[in-house]
Amino acid sequence: MKILKVIHGYPPRYNAGSEVYSQTLCQGLADAHEVHVFTRQENNFEPDYKLHTEIDPSDPRILLHVINMPKTRNQTRYRHEEIDRLFSDLLTRIQPDVIHIGHLNHLSTSILEGVKKKNIPLIYTLHDYWLMCPRGQFIQRNSEIPWQICDGQDDEKCAQKCFKGFFSGASNEAETDHEYWTRWVGNRMDHIRAIAPLVDCFIAPSQYLLERYRDDFGLEESKLVYMDYGFDCDRLKGRIRKEGEPFVFGYIGTHIPAKGIQNLIHAFSHIKYECKLRIWGRPREETQNLKNIISTFPMNIQDRIEWKTEYRNQEIVTDVFNHVDAIVVPSIWVENSPLVIHEALQVRLPVITADVGGMSEYVHHEKNGLLFAHRDSVSLAHQMERLVKNPKWAIELGKKGYIQSTTGNIPEIKTHIKNVVSLYYKTLEEKGKSMAKKPGPWRITFDTNPDHCNFKCVMCECFSPHSNVKKERVAAGIPKREMSIDLIRKILEESRGSPLREIIPSTMGEPLLYQDFEQIIDMCQEFGVKLNLTTNGSFPRKGAEEWAKLLVPVCSDIKISWNGATKETQEKIMIGSQWERDFGNLKTLIRIRDEHAEQGKNWCRITLQLTFLGTNVDELADIVRLGLSLGVDRIKGHHLWAHFKEIKTLSMRHNAEAIARWNIAARKALEVAATQLLPNGKHILLENIYPLEENATVNLLPEGVCPFLGKEAWVNTEGRFNPCCAPDQERLSLGEFGNLNENTMEEIWQDSAYQDLRQNYLKHSLCIGCNMRKPAESFVA
Repeated sequence: MKILKVIHGYPPRYNAGSEVYSQTLCQGLADAHEVHVFTRQENNFEPDYKLHTEIDPSDPRILLHVINMPKTRNQTRYRHEEIDRLFSDLLTRIQPDVIHIGHLNHLSTSILEGVKKKNIPLIYTLHDYWLMCPRGQFIQRNSEIPWQICDGQDDEKCAQKCFKGFFSGASNEAETDHEYWTRWVGNRMDHIRAIAPLVDCFIAPSQYLLERYRDDFGLEESKLVYMDYGFDCDRLKGRIRKEGEPFVFGYIGTHIPAKGIQNLIHAFSHIKYECKLRIWGRPREETQNLKNIISTFPMNIQDRIEWKTEYRNQEIVTDVFNHVDAIVVPSIWVENSPLVIHEALQVRLPVITADVGGMSEYVHHEKNGLLFAHRDSVSLAHQMERLVKNPKWAIELGKKGYIQSTTGNIPEIKTHIKNVVSLYYKTLEEKGKSMAKKPGPWRITFDTNPDHCNFKCVMCECFSPHSNVKKERVAAGIPKREMSIDLIRKILEESRGSPLREIIPSTMGEPLLYQDFEQIIDMCQEFGVKLNLTTNGSFPRKGAEEWAKLLVPVCSDIKISWNGATKETQEKIMIGSQWERDFGNLKTLIRIRDEHAEQGKNWCRITLQLTFLGTNVDELADIVRLGLSLGVDRIKGHHLWAHFKEIKTLSMRHNAEAIARWNIAARKALEVAATQLLPNGKHILLENIYPLEENATVNLLPEGVCPFLGKEAWVNTEGRFNPCCAPDQERLSLGEFGNLNENTMEEIWQDSAYQDLRQNYLKHSLCIGCNMRKPAESFVA
């Protein structure tokens, strides 16, 4: 299924609840479906409505279509004809089967009208009150009482209590200003009520929110479905509370008044017992204002409040939950299903929150946390003191977890994905639309020309000076292997309607030497798939400039093999490389990629890819610095497949000393990536660079998972299906699955032999010792 997610922000640019959930949902859906995202950025130095594409930096399967919507010029508009036009063009181009909206603020509400015309099923997750409240939270911005709760939408009240800030300020114009904004609010609400029926199904993540939209806004009950959020529970494992500290309260979230952080700070200042407050979140202008409030407190209170940096969602356990004893959610707006409450309950932390809305739906007083009177800092202080005085009780409250389940566990993302996808299919059926549900991989690697290369890299299975493979093939009169371009076309034709959206030409040998490579580029355009290329950076036959112009429009990622931060190391490992030439080629590729993207066209990620060796491990941090200086998006690597006895000691897994050396290098590289930014202000992405445990000599990651089974496929030159990227002879030990000359990918994918491997791959010694297994997201060294 092809799914288009619409959300007003997407990580890492935006990390609030709806954005984080949207990314988690998209990454889960991408396991079996093609996922696109329509979202926004706010760049005041770029033209309004400039649209470009990029890849989710933590999941290359997801393509983001990012439109520029500077906040300073779009504070009150909710309809944009230019967005409607661009979105309609996008629908024509990608032809999604389902559209799933998360939020339309900062975008355009009238895109729903275009969806209706194309008769595409439309799902809408309700994250707040934005459809029935122009400001989204039912908090009055210009009332006599700061941040007053609103008891319901009314056009005149909205004008006076929320949009008065847009009045001219002249007393003789107050009446006309009031009339103008009353009319504006009325038009906005009439429009929302007109487009709401265009939605086929609304998902409400709390019963409270479902009832409000049904009772206060009049959405049809038949179109409303209660479904709580789903979570990646793997990253919420392994909480270990740091010992030797007083009781610690934690706040996680944005530093804005609606989140009630100011009430929390005042409440904490009244607690007389020894405890701490730790505040996490991205600094904003309001952050300094909050610090100014704290500066008025006595020093013994100031010293007990700690400001922490923004954390990555994948490291929330190690960076946040290991350092607190209770989480406080003090929001002054009536939240519906805060993610932080769920995450805290999953790690068995008690939550203190307000006695209203979805907050009290998921936290039950004195069962799995404590409730305080909404917006009452004195009541909040009292409940906080109760836990400080009785920390053992806090632990007992935390053990209860998620009240809505018998296990105490929050909804797991895999189950949530199944429920969401079932809703998609149900909606498709109700609209009378049929679609192929053909299973298959999202990415296929074709071994197009493994025997053609202009380098002799020391670790290469075929071309290394230590390899006899080439000599033996020549002596036996075996011709060089080269895949028929007709086989590639056959597989692409048969994969129409499947999740396939990316192909990789040979990762053995140099793919740009394949005689029919230009036809592969043409087929990417014809079949609507992206090209993911690994090349040695010499750009044979055409040169870097000409190849880049052909590749950048169709590639999702171009990985350049790069194994050193110095000329000496690079040329020692990659025999045949020329430092100055290849360095210039890389700069040319990045320049052409940037020029192409600046025109609003395809954005192609540039990656430096290396093999971790004793020869280059000490330069790992410098390779990251090199990538940062050039504007490379990602550094990716893998541990050595030691095909020859001559290079076994180069493996960073061959003994405990090598692992210790690797761990030092990995931590240095991670530190560089965390503290230094790319020229565009973003962080460089590191992949497969993490410290290892002592037993990694045998098993890379005991808790690690295979990143390929059920997701990707390999086809060798003769058409044999292979389940992974292990060396060709070694992956034969996994079994025979079929040949694509006789079978279709769908047949092999569903066959019992492949399904058995998916379920039992860790019975194979090759899989246990595999260099490619991924760590569970909760793993942090």
